[in-house]
Amino acid sequence: GHAGAPNDREMAAGDLVLCDMGGEYYCYASDITVTYPVAGRFDPDQRAVYEAVLAAKDAVEARMRPGVEWVAMHELAERVLVERLLGLGYLSGTVDELVAAEIPALFMPHGLGHLMGIDTHDVGGYPAGAVRATRPGLRSLRMQRDLLEGMVVTVEPGCY
Repeated sequence: GHAGAPNDREMAAGDLVLCDMGGEYYCYASDITVTYPVAGRFDPDQRAVYEAVLAAKDAVEARMRPGVEWVAMHELAERVLVERLLGLGYLSGTVDELVAAEIPALFMPHGLGHLMGIDTHDVGGYPAGAVRATRPGLRSLRMQRDLLEGMVVTVEPGCY
């Protein structure tokens, strides 16, 4: 996973563990992120946020297909997370107001996912001439292009 500091304290009940990991098989990379509670059970708030992230992942996977813009998939994940967090009472306002104010980038500061292949973060996410987005959240995208048949991408929304 991504080593954060400090990361040397003993884990305790109430903590969550996020593991971002992968492996290689015949020079092809894999990537998976999992989150689980140290004590074996989510508390109600942890479960609600976990389910919000899962809903964002499911929404993106349901709409992914060749020809779809990856930026649109990132924005869909942001909207689903905002809708869920609003419904839980963690945010106030409307989805449109919060998205316009770039609030999703505060809890999902990274891009939605990336290409995978020979490398875990494979090349080709920005075709020649592509102008990188500058909006918070979007500026961290590792890919800004339409999806093509045969692409292998990760779908990794988050809420931190």
